[in-house]
Amino acid sequence: MIRSSSVPRTARRTVRRSAPALGALLAVVVLSACGGQPRPGAAALVGDQRITVAAVQARVAEFRSQAAALPSGQYQEQSGLVGATVSGMVFNAVVEHALESNGLSVSQTEIAQVRAEQAQVWGGEPALEQMLLLKHAVPVAEIDGFYREQIGLQKLAALTGKQIGTTEGNKTVHQLLAEASAELKVSVNPRYGSWDAEQAVLDAPSADWLPQSGAAA
Repeated sequence: MIRSSSVPRTARRTVRRSAPALGALLAVVVLSACGGQPRPGAAALVGDQRITVAAVQARVAEFRSQAAALPSGQYQEQSGLVGATVSGMVFNAVVEHALESNGLSVSQTEIAQVRAEQAQVWGGEPALEQMLLLKHAVPVAEIDGFYREQIGLQKLAALTGKQIGTTEGNKTVHQLLAEASAELKVSVNPRYGSWDAEQAVLDAPSADWLPQSGAAA
């Protein structure tokens, strides 16, 4: 069973100016920052995949809409949401490439099973949705993708008989994701910051491009 407290998603949802405390896996993942600059309208290029600014805006808007519907005082947006969303979308694409390169996949049945188990742990689907929104900034429409990624990371670690969250398991996943990143030639629009190769997160841009709560992405 995947326990939400152990997954690394939260760590990579923080855009930083100084190094944050990262999740066990993401502290060692190296995403390549080489490759061409994103074309106009692109937030990032990951291989042949173009992550558009419009897609980022839509995901941020979806999250803000759901967060705004929570009871007053439960959520207060912190700076960096937009950049962290870009970071998460890039990381997801890298994980998918690593799985494909190693002949692995995650089925909808596996996702549904883990999601049902987690819903039981948290006291039902609504409670699970709220937890993922507050702790991991995952809107409802992205929950299956969240679990697909987490199961995928576990499968990558298992290629060498290890578990994610252990030193050896994280080392295995780090190597596979670094290889995938190099093949994909990840490039991020400077508007959203720049990749920190050592920490695998976005450094905040030098100019204050990113809007705060309530502003358009």
